[in-house]
Amino acid sequence: MSLNIFPLQNNTFSRLYLRQNLIVLEEVTSTNDYLKQLLSNIKPLPEATAIMATHQVRGKGQRGNSWLDEPSETLAISFVLYPKDISIHQSFNLNMLICVAIQRWASTLLPDVQVKWPNDIYIRGKKLGGVLIENQLSGQYIRSSVIGIGINIKQETFPITIHGKATSLHIENPEASKHSLEHYGLSLLSTIIAQYEHTDLQDTGKLLDIYNNLLFRKGIPAFYEIEGETVMGIIQGVESNGKLNMMIHDEERIFDLKEIRFKV
Repeated sequence: MSLNIFPLQNNTFSRLYLRQNLIVLEEVTSTNDYLKQLLSNIKPLPEATAIMATHQVRGKGQRGNSWLDEPSETLAISFVLYPKDISIHQSFNLNMLICVAIQRWASTLLPDVQVKWPNDIYIRGKKLGGVLIENQLSGQYIRSSVIGIGINIKQETFPITIHGKATSLHIENPEASKHSLEHYGLSLLSTIIAQYEHTDLQDTGKLLDIYNNLLFRKGIPAFYEIEGETVMGIIQGVESNGKLNMMIHDEERIFDLKEIRFKV
């Protein structure tokens, strides 16, 4: 089962439209924060308006972590979507769609790209990038979604704290990393928006099947930290609510994001 990538020239969001609605900044604290500030203005932003920064001073990741971003090395981009009739209880559907689309984009440049639950992009056990989605609600429904993406593009080395845990397009495929960050930003945005336009966000089952087929460590025994203890477990898959289904000591258990950590 697969999601189709459709040619953008037949879509509402042409590449020209995306380019015209892409704001490129030299430096910003966080592309997500900058875009949310724009959204707070009275005049509404067109869907797929995007902010891209050459350097994020305080990029954000999951669990409140910082995203390490050296100038002109990381693709840091945020854009806004207005998903229709998607409740907050279906928010993981949007997360799955974005992750699948990024995996498809990265797979045109690199082999063996996987999705690490809940929203990281991995290649051969190392982190290539990640996603942070911040939803603005109207009642129980999502009014708008600010989707922030960071992809390591041109790094040749990483700080000792994450050495061996992170990788980049340049490290994995130097020949594919020679374009500008703006080139990669538009290319990635084009792939995601094409996927977004032609995917039924209400179809949880289909999204879940595809997402689980791309899942890092699925079916492979590995170590995890749970309540301060290191245990061996086997990922069975992800549930429709976005929680992780694991087999530990022959017992099936379900975990939320803050309840488990992956061990290297």
